Amino acid sequence: MKDASCPPRTRHVVIVGGGFSGTLTAVHLLREAGPEEVCITLVEQHARAARGLAYRIWDDSMLLNVPAGNMSALAEEPGHFLAYCRDIDPAFNEGSFVPRRLFGDYLEHTLRVAELRSATSFTRVRAEAVAVRRMPALRRFEISLDNGAALAADQVVLAPGHVATQTLPVADALAGSGRYVGNPWDYGAMDHVPGGQTVAVLGTGHTAIDALFRLTSRDDARKVYLLSRRGLLPKGHRTRPQPPATMAFPDYLDGLEPTTFAYLRAIRRQIRLLQQEGQNWRDVINGLRPHTAELWRRLPYGERRRFLSRVGPWWDIHRHRLAPTAYRRLQGLLDSAQAEVLAGQVIGMQVQGQGVRVKLKPRDGGPVRELEVAAVVNCTGPDYDVTRLTASRLIVQLREEGYLRPDPLHIGIELDEHYNVIGRDGYPVAELHYVGPMLRARYWEAIAVPELRRHTQDLARHLLERPA
Repeated sequence: MKDASCPPRTRHVVIVGGGFSGTLTAVHLLREAGPEEVCITLVEQHARAARGLAYRIWDDSMLLNVPAGNMSALAEEPGHFLAYCRDIDPAFNEGSFVPRRLFGDYLEHTLRVAELRSATSFTRVRAEAVAVRRMPALRRFEISLDNGAALAADQVVLAPGHVATQTLPVADALAGSGRYVGNPWDYGAMDHVPGGQTVAVLGTGHTAIDALFRLTSRDDARKVYLLSRRGLLPKGHRTRPQPPATMAFPDYLDGLEPTTFAYLRAIRRQIRLLQQEGQNWRDVINGLRPHTAELWRRLPYGERRRFLSRVGPWWDIHRHRLAPTAYRRLQGLLDSAQAEVLAGQVIGMQVQGQGVRVKLKPRDGGPVRELEVAAVVNCTGPDYDVTRLTASRLIVQLREEGYLRPDPLHIGIELDEHYNVIGRDGYPVAELHYVGPMLRARYWEAIAVPELRRHTQDLARHLLERPA
């Protein structure tokens, strides 16, 4: 078993996953660790760390959905990313919505600078971690890699990033037909759909919009159906986004009974009041961003379940908005009828001749509609129910051997306040931590840069608090 070249009494921290969360955890450790306090190994299966799923896109028409002024990886340097952008093009400003590829470049650069300026030992390993187990009789872990090697660690950070897209039993009939794209980030598969032919995209969220843009940019005459149960599309940012007027907890939510609909009524009332003063509903949503974790914490589990089923989809389209350019592009496709949104439930799909027949039961209760398309793209989003996950060998191993368990709502995993995973027995697994999208079970907001920036910094500081 291989260990890092750690001096005596120096802890070995292994970070499993080199996307945004894993990279930023490494950056914070490198910036804050004292001499010979820890040595760090970053395990990432792709050739380039720091890209992550969202930033491993080389199409510069795919933009960030947050303005550059809010995308710094370093909380103490809020203009850090903007300064990086201005070194490339002085025309960028804090309100610019820049290509996602540029943010991936920035994360790589930030990690490289942190590594060069730190005296801490830092090693990169290109491999996939397939198992993490506590070593018998020792307070250490063994990380098994897909190349047959293994690493020993005192502390492990699980940062595998986004998991696989939800599997859809209704799509089983298309298996092996070549007409079903189960991975919505496989642009190569989308590019193979014959030109001029119609495509059905399952989902109407950000990933579905990305797929729509890819499909229509390769063929500007292609018709694309966007199908989802509610037919909800993300809203757009303003061309001149405004920061919240105050970061204080909203007084209009103080003293309310912690229920979904009490919060919803208060937020709607506040929006109406601001609109009467000529302000925008986005200002209310922006003002809630620093406090969503606290609001989520206050809700009992029954109310959290009600929020997910009754309000969650509407919250998402208002909270996670499109860049103005992307929103106008989407509206143009809808206005020209090149893209069409259909609300309802897909009740059947089958290969029909050279294409696929999709049966949709409309949400408004009308007759079943049949669509003839050349291919279907699954953009229904990641499945964070760890009881169902099979695509990640690591998650399967950790689940089956009792190192982690799902939260009661099955939207992530259970953690304690120090990001230790909770095992099957209900107790924290000491020195086995998680950071990434499945934090949503505890904090709700778990994918936006400001929230993950805070979580990764808090985790890094906790890792360094442990005595050698």
